[in-house]
Amino acid sequence: VLMRSSAKSACGTEMEDLYDHVERKQCECLNADESFPLSNAIDREAREDDEKFLKSDCDAQLLLHIAFQQIVKIHSIVIYTCQKHRAVGPKKIALFVNKPHLDFSSCESEKTSQEMELTDDLLDGRPLELKFTSFQNVSSLSILVKGNMSGDEDEPTIISKLSFLGFTTNIEGRKRTLEEQKAASAGDWLNPK
Repeated sequence: VLMRSSAKSACGTEMEDLYDHVERKQCECLNADESFPLSNAIDREAREDDEKFLKSDCDAQLLLHIAFQQIVKIHSIVIYTCQKHRAVGPKKIALFVNKPHLDFSSCESEKTSQEMELTDDLLDGRPLELKFTSFQNVSSLSILVKGNMSGDEDEPTIISKLSFLGFTTNIEGRKRTLEEQKAASAGDWLNPK
């Protein structure tokens, strides 16, 4: 399995695997088989086990929502489907930036950030470059898998591993103290003492 922890962008800047910045508790997948959940594809430990994968439930479609702990810049995604399941790996995908509440019907009317048609050789774990300008301020990424390599709408789709390469954004400025955070949360900032 080729899952790189870092790579270089075209301009030579070191990219990182954004795994540590994924808010895993906020991630979800619609139409996933309960026995083969999203965590099988994104968790670091599961990435090393080809017997753990994400699988769609009642048809070929999947809708993944990936939440990040902070704003990130995504340069590329890595979609890997092991050779044994490559015939049902994802073929057509649509990416949506900062649209965490999409469902299958709303994807039809929502503007995509990028669409991709994958080929068998692109599912080998290599980074797939995105239109970087569309993925600069990402707090969440939704991935609609429209179909798989089989072409059969009823055949479940399998994704063995999924990762994101890019950069975290550094927001300059002073961090609030714990007291300031509590005050802001309580609305005390409206009535300063």
